Amino acid sequence: MLSITSGIAVSVIYLPQSLLTDISRSVGVSPSVAGLSATTIQAGYALGIFFLVPLSDRIQPRRQVTVQAVLLIAAILVSAALPSIGAIAIGFAIVGLVANIAQVILPAANRLSPPGQAGATTATLVGSWLVGIFGGRIIAGVLVQTLGWRWVLVLFAALLLAILPLARAALRDDESEPAARTSYRRLLSSTVTLVARSRTLRQSIAIQFFVFATFNSLWTVVVVHLTGPSVGWSLLAAGLFGFVGLAVGLFVPFIGRFVDRIGPLPFAGVALGVGLVASVTIVFDSSAVLLFGASMFFIALAQQATQSAVQSRLLATNPSAPGQANTVFMFCMFVGGAFGAFIGPWGYQHGGMRQVALQAVVFVAISLVAWGTIQFRERAMSRTSASTPS
Repeated sequence: MLSITSGIAVSVIYLPQSLLTDISRSVGVSPSVAGLSATTIQAGYALGIFFLVPLSDRIQPRRQVTVQAVLLIAAILVSAALPSIGAIAIGFAIVGLVANIAQVILPAANRLSPPGQAGATTATLVGSWLVGIFGGRIIAGVLVQTLGWRWVLVLFAALLLAILPLARAALRDDESEPAARTSYRRLLSSTVTLVARSRTLRQSIAIQFFVFATFNSLWTVVVVHLTGPSVGWSLLAAGLFGFVGLAVGLFVPFIGRFVDRIGPLPFAGVALGVGLVASVTIVFDSSAVLLFGASMFFIALAQQATQSAVQSRLLATNPSAPGQANTVFMFCMFVGGAFGAFIGPWGYQHGGMRQVALQAVVFVAISLVAWGTIQFRERAMSRTSASTPS
């Protein structure tokens, strides 16, 4: 049930991507301007992660999830009634601010995972987010042509309201209050300074920032691309394209097993290589729908695999403050996502999907350079440690 709750909450922050074409038509702006809604919801999510998720190390997750879910439902309903793109963008920023329920759940679930299965636990929860992302796209894409984007938002608010009692019941087992009662100000300060204290956190951010920017930049413009003149699909057909990303969920159990078996850092390198190849192929196949679908599948797979690997490694090396470590990591990741959601529509307006793909190639290459540097340093430290007499 926690996986379902996480998936639904995460799906909300990707709704503007699948509704982008209808939003632009509804308020009379270009898709690139309407793309501000996809950017602000990601930026709001990043801020919410920083200011709200650290509380998961201080108060009961059940209480926090309940309050944020109620605020999220209210914010979605208000956003559905707003008239202009500026107001809609602000409304979506507030939606993103309180939508980080999945990030409250993840550290607690990771702490409770059996020994040796942290990678599988993380991958399962991240996999539920993937199902939420693309399942939400499919539902929104199927309904938007009939209902319009405003009623689609109302539907998702109703879905959250229906799932809330079940989420509260699933969190009932975690009744104990955390031992440390740190002030909120000190908690935020400690969260920020964790960047200086944790080398693994800095490394994880360096790898994941541009990986998520790549994912968001490409998937933000998919509906606009498929409904545009080069492909000419309907909104319904473009929404069903979300099954391409949803199929990645079939590989989630295998991702977790490989992370635990071969190690998070080596596995992240493989995933980044897959992402680079997929980005290169999109430069050439964006008008060939079957090949384009395969490339977008591997983009989603690379994002899923890389995040599962680096996040598992991060939480394993920060057992005393997993919520804080996850806060900083996800904040930086979604700053990268907001950047991708902005640069994707910008690139599409100036050079179509080919331009967006070229940007993606650069982003993944940067992450690969960061990964290679980290891998080299880790091996050098291991050799030094092995050669030092005890």
